[in-house]
Amino acid sequence: MSDAKRDIELLNGSLGGEYFGIAAYDAALGTGLLEDGVVDVAKQFQGDHKQHAQRIREAIVGLGGEPIATKTWEAYASEYPPSPLKNQEDVLRYAASLEESGASASVASVAKFSSPELSLLAASIAGVEAMHWSALLGALGENPVPVSFIPVS
Repeated sequence: MSDAKRDIELLNGSLGGEYFGIAAYDAALGTGLLEDGVVDVAKQFQGDHKQHAQRIREAIVGLGGEPIATKTWEAYASEYPPSPLKNQEDVLRYAASLEESGASASVASVAKFSSPELSLLAASIAGVEAMHWSALLGALGENPVPVSFIPVS
């Protein structure tokens, strides 16, 4: 497989994760379970995911590839069902788990890219996902830095 083709596949995988995050924040915001201050933060985090998605799409097109399409929240939730979301804490806990997964996936991809620019993009996204994860853990009253290294699976 060519470097460009592998990079496009990796980028589309990352794009799918960003789309999932955008849809998850839409769903969270639509629950009515979030307090006003939390709504503002959720919108900010969703905005970060939208910016990540845009940069990833641009990278894919720049390599001559076709960005994947987004799915509905229902499609994502059927693939990765959340626990029952009954209150703000449940929503924050689910969001924290998604941000942790996003940080882990981005870190795991860094060494797989063929160019330093794409590795830097993945590392930059991983850092923001880790900040989201940390902020959500802090909002839950948990240790905001629970690990010394971002887990990579």
